Amino acid sequence: MLKRQIGALFLATCLILTAVPAVLGAQNTITVNPTSGTNAQTAINSAINSVASGATSSNPGYVVLSAGTYQISAPIILKSNVVLKGAGDSTIIYATSSVCNSEGSPAYIFGSGVTNVEVSDLQFKSTATGTSDGGHGDYRNCIKLTSSTNSKVHDILFTRYLYGDGVRISKSSGINVYNCRITSAGHDGVSFLSGTKDSRMYNCYVEVQTNTGVRVDNCANIEVDHNTFTGSAGSGWCCVELENTLTNVNVHHNIMHDYKGSSSSAGIGNWNAKGSISVHDNVMWNVSPYVEVGSGTNTLGPSDHSVENWVAKGYGYGSLESVSSSQDTTVDSTSETATQTAISATATTETEVATTNDQTTVSETAVTETVPEQVIETDNTSSTEENATGIIIDNRLREASPDVVYQDKVYIDIGGRPGVGRYRDLIQFDLSEYDDAENITNATLSLYWYYPDGIERPEDAIVEIYRPAAAWSPENVTWNSRDTGVLWTQPGGDWFDMNNTSQGDAPYATITLNGSDIPDNRYYELNVTELVKKYVSGEYENTGFLIKTRYENADYVAFYSSDIEDKDKRPILNIEEKAVA
Repeated sequence: MLKRQIGALFLATCLILTAVPAVLGAQNTITVNPTSGTNAQTAINSAINSVASGATSSNPGYVVLSAGTYQISAPIILKSNVVLKGAGDSTIIYATSSVCNSEGSPAYIFGSGVTNVEVSDLQFKSTATGTSDGGHGDYRNCIKLTSSTNSKVHDILFTRYLYGDGVRISKSSGINVYNCRITSAGHDGVSFLSGTKDSRMYNCYVEVQTNTGVRVDNCANIEVDHNTFTGSAGSGWCCVELENTLTNVNVHHNIMHDYKGSSSSAGIGNWNAKGSISVHDNVMWNVSPYVEVGSGTNTLGPSDHSVENWVAKGYGYGSLESVSSSQDTTVDSTSETATQTAISATATTETEVATTNDQTTVSETAVTETVPEQVIETDNTSSTEENATGIIIDNRLREASPDVVYQDKVYIDIGGRPGVGRYRDLIQFDLSEYDDAENITNATLSLYWYYPDGIERPEDAIVEIYRPAAAWSPENVTWNSRDTGVLWTQPGGDWFDMNNTSQGDAPYATITLNGSDIPDNRYYELNVTELVKKYVSGEYENTGFLIKTRYENADYVAFYSSDIEDKDKRPILNIEEKAVA
């Protein structure tokens, strides 16, 4: 029997999106480039209107703003089922003090009565030059959503001395603001107002300027968690403002430190707040007063003033993807103990759950190991050789962070978590040494199941294997894109099933991990013989395996990835071949 583990490098083919309307499947994508002049909103709005036609929640339209500065003289108007996405900090929305300064145009990017919109990967700049320019509240906001539903704002940089709020939300529901950096925006960093409900702000960094870091006023079911608040601008009055009638407002696992306002320097500020308010498991130092309203236990005035140390423990900006390697669990938002950072896998908020004691920084290149060859032979009959084929790369796809590349985590995870989203994975193996599909008798994908440790789940995890529909770039693949500028037709990845049906539901392989089963730290095997043989024969390009669960709801599980230091826990593809004497 022959066993060997091979490391190799896979170079995915890629398609670069150009600056003209491009159709990816049934989905419109238009890329807009910056031009000279002050009316950039004209081209952007035209693109939004174009892709909005025929767009649906399951098949949205995309407007991609390439790097550069877009000076606007009127609002960019959002439409339902449209994603507006930049190239990160290098895509700048720029406006003067006279722009978007009225009830009809209250923000640089404005959505009224829209649903399923997404705004991401932008930077905002204005002509404001100091704290006196900020604090205008109703108008000149960067992003405003009113009477809107089920939308996302994420991965935005709000630069110093903007005019109004960074993100202003009113009369809306299902709005998520996350992964933003708000460096002294003009008024509030983020505001949830006027009956907004079922919304969340998380994993943001906020420097408070004129008023507050986040304001929650007359709202229900609002969660503010895993953010870091600070600020020394000498203006403003609190990190988190809770105002008027509130129902089920939950503020937890935030860091508030070294904040100095002009009229107050509060951590949790109270403005006539009443109702059900939970303030727990936050860490605060050098803010005063600490908590003016809300019940719960917090860590106040700790001797450890290292933000990095607290982030590693599961608090503040960055903690949702950077948890201490000594933890192997999640943060439950309902915890009332300040030191408790790890419990139920079914919690509605997470601190990137699948960390491990074995986490060690390792090379992104797979380790190459050759085991002495063993040949089993009886008389002149055929026998079988078994090859442990080397993994090349694996990537997580995370719906809650749809534009973040997860290439080097020590785990891969699948399934769904209520209130958080879905997880899928891609794995690529090197099959170049195999040239005869008919000689392959069996191929088994083995995944080492270890999480959630000792915890049952509400639903069974029915693990399924599909064929990715196109090559993907390990360095760039995300929930939304398979390469830089190349979107999946369906966010979360395109696949074919064993019947060659696009997004079909007949997997090449499946196993069931019952909800009542507890991970027992061993390999679980999936028979992928048919798909491997089709790759080796050349019938299909080798695009690897897309791994998901069938229902993706309350069935989250995690396996070790190729980046775990212990090679005996990495994913394995065992291929058995006929061996002719």
